Amino acid sequence: MSTPPFRVLFVCTANICRSVMAEHLLRREAAARDIDLEVTSCGLLFDGEPASDAVIAVLDERGLDVREHRSRKFEPSMLDGIGLVLTMERRHVREITAAHDEASARVHTFGAFVTWLRTDLPGAAAIDPRERVARFAAARRASDLLGNGDDEVEDPHGRSKRVHRKTAERIEDLCQGLVDGLFAG
Repeated sequence: MSTPPFRVLFVCTANICRSVMAEHLLRREAAARDIDLEVTSCGLLFDGEPASDAVIAVLDERGLDVREHRSRKFEPSMLDGIGLVLTMERRHVREITAAHDEASARVHTFGAFVTWLRTDLPGAAAIDPRERVARFAAARRASDLLGNGDDEVEDPHGRSKRVHRKTAERIEDLCQGLVDGLFAG
């Protein structure tokens, strides 16, 4: 009997910029390394909106077509079977965990989680991804989620294509760090 794929859910504010980039960039990174990973995304605001024009253009430059993307509003059922929820901002973590405390050990900012993966014990990537998520949750302090910080991915919405490219570069780096930290070994 085969093990189901590890599942990652990205969350941002509207699911038209950052989480769209993260979803598609992580899928590509996992496919390039032949890793069985299921990746989805959502936002906290609304359903049915397309990715922003700048996101479509920036991902086009990277060979990814997201023209068919439509935003999905976060629903509690999206947490079912998810091994890891990665948010773009601390407030996203706070909002999800305030309403769904049982999921708090699986909900983290993308930046903080990858930073921890990069500094955790050498060889730890050989540990099951679910165990790695649990280890990070045990190490996280409540104060790590207060205010704003460097672990957040800046929202490029309404800004220049240059800012969108910079955001995509940061997300690509975080996707590589995530795959390296959870699956390389």
